Amino acid sequence: MSDYSDFCEMYGGSASDPDFMDNWLDEYVSLTPSSEEEWYQENEEKSHYDILLKHLSSIDTLLKIDVPSSAKFSLLVMLHGYIVSAIEGYLAGVFIHLVTNSDNLTRKLVESDPEFSKQKFTLKEIYEKQSTLKVTVSKYLKGLIFHDLKKIKPMYQTVLGHNFQDIAWLFEAVKIRHDCVHRAGYNKDGNRVLLTTGTILNLLGDVTDLSHEIEDTIKSHV
Repeated sequence: MSDYSDFCEMYGGSASDPDFMDNWLDEYVSLTPSSEEEWYQENEEKSHYDILLKHLSSIDTLLKIDVPSSAKFSLLVMLHGYIVSAIEGYLAGVFIHLVTNSDNLTRKLVESDPEFSKQKFTLKEIYEKQSTLKVTVSKYLKGLIFHDLKKIKPMYQTVLGHNFQDIAWLFEAVKIRHDCVHRAGYNKDGNRVLLTTGTILNLLGDVTDLSHEIEDTIKSHV
């Protein structure tokens, strides 16, 4: 992975530094949200859709960065991981905002999610839990991994009535993201994952289309 080492050296870092990629994004890309509350705040001035578009709008610019050919793959690795993280944040923010601001949706979640059905309460505790139900639900949702599509997809359908169209591409993108984050773009066999400017642009388009699809569902709950 000499190209990654060259890229790190070019920016004064080391390939052995596990924090280099995150630090590089913070300093040079300015894409990392200031805190997770930016995704989850319930009374945001901007919609989660606006936040998503703000972050995705930088991708075209970043693809035009003049970096050595040896560092190009490393840049693509970072961009792929970021796009998947951005849509994950969007899926989380939208769902949490809608559910925690609707008694009806909160009830649907509590009644349909197996994690809540496992909990047992005394009659006294039922009244105590009722007063803090929204807080309990919010904490639970914020603890979920929203790129775990096998769980998130049925939640969206059961609670919001949104049936995702073909998202095989997103399952694959999440899989590749794992290799990007944990092995700097190489799979467990030591081979590069398939990343090009074209794959990044295709992913960008798919993510944008998915957000449009979800925004149509959101309108029915506003």
